[in-house]
Amino acid sequence: MKALRVALGLIQNRGGTTLPPGLVAFGATESDFLARHVGKVRTLTEASARAIFRGSSYVATLLPTLLTSTDAEFTAAAQSLQDRLAKTMKATTSAADCVFALVTTGDSAPEHVTILKLDAVVEAARTSIEKGQVSLTVLKDLIPDPGRLQKALSWPDTRASSDVVMIDTNVTHAQYFENAFDVLISPRSQEAEETLQSEVIARVPIADLPQALEDAGKLDGPLDDVLEKLAKTYPTLSEVAVRTHTDPKPSGIIRPNKVAALPITFEADGAKLVVPPGMIGSVTIEKDPNGNGWRLIITSRTEPTIVP
Repeated sequence: MKALRVALGLIQNRGGTTLPPGLVAFGATESDFLARHVGKVRTLTEASARAIFRGSSYVATLLPTLLTSTDAEFTAAAQSLQDRLAKTMKATTSAADCVFALVTTGDSAPEHVTILKLDAVVEAARTSIEKGQVSLTVLKDLIPDPGRLQKALSWPDTRASSDVVMIDTNVTHAQYFENAFDVLISPRSQEAEETLQSEVIARVPIADLPQALEDAGKLDGPLDDVLEKLAKTYPTLSEVAVRTHTDPKPSGIIRPNKVAALPITFEADGAKLVVPPGMIGSVTIEKDPNGNGWRLIITSRTEPTIVP
C-alpha cells in the first residue's frame, strides 16, 4: 500500500486557528510514512470497534467521491473536513494542536480514503557523527509515528456491520472527532464483555448466576443480540436487552468464551473477594445471625492462603 495523494492542514488553539489544507508533494520515504499510519488504522482485530455514519451523513456521501476526484475537488473536500473538525474541537478543553491529513492510499489506484489527526506534540533528539564527533539536534512539534496515532478514520470498512475503520483512544470522554465526521462508534469488545457480565450479575438472581454466566460465555456477536438471546432464558435481562437494541450506537462485539473467563469481585467495607465465574455458586451471602451486618462465605476445595 502506498500513499497516492495527500492534503495537509493545521489546527491550533482548539480550532481557533487554522491553516488551510493543500496538496503536498512527497517522495517514497514520506509515502511509506503516511501509508504506515493508514495501515495502523486499517489493521483490524476481532476486538476492534465498529463505526457507522449517522443517518444521511454528508461525510458518508463525500468520502467515496475522493477516490476519483480532481485535485481541486480533493483540496476543497479536505478544507470542508478540516473545518468540521476545528468546529467540534472548540467545544472541548483537551484537543491538542494537530496536523490534519486527508490521504488516499492503494497499491496503484486509490482504494482507501483516510482522515488523520496527527497531534504535533512529539519531541525527539537526533544524533549524528561528523569527523569523529557526536552531535545532538533536538526536534520539536514532530508528527507522531503510527504507534502513537490517537484519532483517525478510514473508508471503506469491509465488515458488514461497520462503515468506517476508527481509531480513537479517548472515545469515552472526548467525542469531538466522531461528532465532526457524523460517526457513531461501538465499544471495544473488552468493554462490551465487561458490560454483559455486569448486567448479568446485576439482574439475574444469584442462584441462577453460575448457569447464566456459563450460557453467556457460549454466545458471541453484537451485545444487543447476545442479550436478546439470554433474555429468552433469563427474563430479568429483557429490559436491558431492549434498551441496548434501541441504542443508536452499534453494539460492541462479544467474543466466544470471554465472559466466562472474567473474574467476579465481591466488595464490602473495603474488603474484596475475587472469584472465577465457575466458583460463584460456592459463594454465600447472608445476614449475620447476631445482627452484626453481613457474612460473605466461600467454600473451596483447598485451604485458603494469604497472597503476598
